[in-house]
Amino acid sequence: MHSYRPKLLTLRLIISLLVVSAVILALIISLMAAIEGNRNSLVSSYLVSNYQYAQKVSANTAELLDTMQENLESIAAVAKRDGEIREEYLGDLFMGNKQYFNSLFVVDNQRIIKAITPGTTGVSVGGKLNSKASEEANLSKRPYVSKPYISKTGRLIILVSVPILDNEDRYKGFVGGTIYLEENNSLNRTLEEHFFGNGSYVYVVDSSGRLIYHPDSSRIGEDVISNEAVRRVTMGQSGYLQILNTKGVPFFAGYAFENVTGWGIIAQTPVSVIDKPLYQLRIRLILQSLPFLGLIMLVGWWVAHRISKPLHQLAEYSSQATGSRKENTVSMPEIYSRTYEVNLLYESMRSAFTQIDTQIELLKTENRIDGLTGLANRKTFDVVLKEWTDSDRPFALILLDIDRFKIVNDTYGHLIGDDVLRTLAEVMVKNSVKGQLSFRYGGEEFALLLPCEERSCGLKAAEKLRKAIEQQKGPAGKPVTISLGVAMYPQDGLEMEALIHAADQAMYASKAAGRNRTTIYDHQVHA
Repeated sequence: MHSYRPKLLTLRLIISLLVVSAVILALIISLMAAIEGNRNSLVSSYLVSNYQYAQKVSANTAELLDTMQENLESIAAVAKRDGEIREEYLGDLFMGNKQYFNSLFVVDNQRIIKAITPGTTGVSVGGKLNSKASEEANLSKRPYVSKPYISKTGRLIILVSVPILDNEDRYKGFVGGTIYLEENNSLNRTLEEHFFGNGSYVYVVDSSGRLIYHPDSSRIGEDVISNEAVRRVTMGQSGYLQILNTKGVPFFAGYAFENVTGWGIIAQTPVSVIDKPLYQLRIRLILQSLPFLGLIMLVGWWVAHRISKPLHQLAEYSSQATGSRKENTVSMPEIYSRTYEVNLLYESMRSAFTQIDTQIELLKTENRIDGLTGLANRKTFDVVLKEWTDSDRPFALILLDIDRFKIVNDTYGHLIGDDVLRTLAEVMVKNSVKGQLSFRYGGEEFALLLPCEERSCGLKAAEKLRKAIEQQKGPAGKPVTISLGVAMYPQDGLEMEALIHAADQAMYASKAAGRNRTTIYDHQVHA
C-alpha cells in the first residue's frame, strides 16, 4: 500500500516567488534614482546660479571701473582746461573720490609727479614714477587698468589711469588713481557683500591668475592658476564646473571673464552644501518605504525558509559525512518537501552516500597512514608537529635515516628494501615509550616525536631505538643500522622549519661521523 505524498511543486514555480526580491531591488533602485536625480538637480542649480552670479558681479565690477575712469576723466578735463592741477585742488578732488581710490596723482609725459594726495604714498611732487605699470600707462596714452604690483611703500596696488591732453589733443601725461588691494578699498567694499552663510563666496583674479580680491585678505596676491576655473577664466572663457580649489576642497564654481580689464570673477559654493538636503531626502524616502519593505521582507523570508530548510539539512549532513577530521556519527535526515527538485536530490544523495560511506573511511585512513609501513605519513607529521609547537609544550624531535639504504636496494632489490622499511617501522612501534609518535618522513627517513624536557630524554629514546635496530638481522644475515639526529623544542627552534632543520643537521652529523650513532643538535657546532 502506497503512502500518500502531497503534490510536489517545481522549482520553477518557487523561483517565481523570487519576484518579491525583484520588488525590493526595484524599490532600492528607485530610491537611489530619486536621490541621484535630486543631487543632479542641486548640482546643476548651484553651478548655473554661481555662473549667473559671477556674470552679475563681473558687470558690477566693470561698472565700478567705468565710474572710476569717468571720475579720472573729469580730473583730466580740469587739467586740460587749466593746464595744470594744484595739489590743494587735487586734495579736494580726492575727498570726492575717496570711496573709489586710496590715492590720486597727476604726472607729465615723463612720469614726473606734478601733484599727489595723500602724502603717505611714499612719493612726492617732483619725483618720478618708475613702476612698470606707470610706464605702460604712459605708453598706452589711453584709459588703462594695471595688473597688481608692489609700490615703493610695499603695498600691493592696482593703477587706474586716463590720459591728459592739451587743447590740441596732444598727450601731456596722465591722471592716476590707486587701489590698495590689501587695505580697505572700493573693490573689496563692492565685493565683500557677496559672501553667504552656506560657505559661498566670490573672488577675483587678474589676467595672470593672481588674486585681486578674496574674502580672506591674507591671500591677496596669491597665484591660484592651478585652479581649473581660474585657468579657464584667464583664457577668456566663462562658464561653470565642479572643481577642487587650491586647498583641495571641492566646490561648485561659476566663472565670468571681464573684457575690459581681463579680470576673472569666480563665484563658488562648497559641494558639502548639498549633503544635508540629500541626507534629509534619504531619511524621508527610507521612512516612507519601511512599511512596504517590512511586508515584502516577511513574505520573502517565509519563501526563502521553505526553500532553504531541506537544502540546508542535506548540505549539513553532506558536510559531516565527508568531514576528514570527524567521525560520521550522524544519520541522514528524513526530508519531506513539496519541491520536486529537492526530493529528487534527496533520493539521489541517500543512494550515493549509502555506497560511498566505506570509501570515505578508506580515504580518511589512506590520507593519514603510510601504506607500506603502517606508520603515520609525512602529511600527518606536519599536522602533529604544528599542533605541538602551537601548544608550546617541550618535546624532542628525532629524525633517523637508514644507513646505506641504496646499497640494500641495489644489492637485494626493492622488495627486500621494503622489508627493511617495514621491519624498522615495527621496531619503532615496539620500542616506543609513553606519548611517543612514530612517522615515516619519506623514503628511508623516519621521525619520532616524544614529549620531554631534558636533552637526555631524547638521547635515551634515540639510543634505545638505534641499538634495537642494530640487533635485528638484516638481508643476508647482516644488520641494518640507522643514523639519528635529536633536536629539542623550544631550545633548538620555535618554528617547525627551524626545528626540522636542527634535527636534520644533527642527523647528517651522525652520518659524517661514521653512521650508526645519535647526535644531539648543538648550536655552536651546527649553526
